[in-house]
Formats: sequence, structure tokens, C-alpha cells
Amino acid sequence: MKVTLMGPDDLGYWFLTDDNGNSFPLVERHEDHPAAAALIGWRSPKGVTDEESMIDSAIDWLMKKTGEDFKAPKHVVEFFKKLEAENEE
Repeated sequence: MKVTLMGPDDLGYWFLTDDNGNSFPLVERHEDHPAAAALIGWRSPKGVTDEESMIDSAIDWLMKKTGEDFKAPKHVVEFFKKLEAENEE
């Protein structure tokens, strides 16, 4: 399943959206940026151990990738399948 990276919104949140316009919350807190970006391909810069520098790098990467399509991680696919099943009920 392909998803599109969207964000940040006015609150700084990032989402993965499917073809139906449904959204999976990817980043909800400032500290979430590195883990969220890593889910779709970002790698921490070599030798960088400072948390804020890692966050800044992840944010920069996400900004460059906004609007691009990615292969959805397994738990994201499951989220969308569950949402689709609920909508069919």
C-alpha cells in the first residue's frame, strides 16, 4: 500500500494519507520526528548524537519529502484496513 506524506499542519503534525483521503497520525509531538521519519526511510546522520540535532535533521528530511509517496509500514496498513472495515459497517 502506498501512502503520501502530508504536513506539517498548523499544529506541526504530520500524517500519512491513503488514496481515500484517510490520515494516519505520523508526528504529534516534537520528539516524534526522528522515529516517524525513520519509518519511511530517514537515517540519522552519522556521528550525530544530540537529540535536538537529530530532530532538526528529521524535520528537514520530512519537509523535503512532503507530498511524496511511500510504502506504508505494516502497522499503518493495518490502521487503514481497520478504518476501512469500520466505514463499511
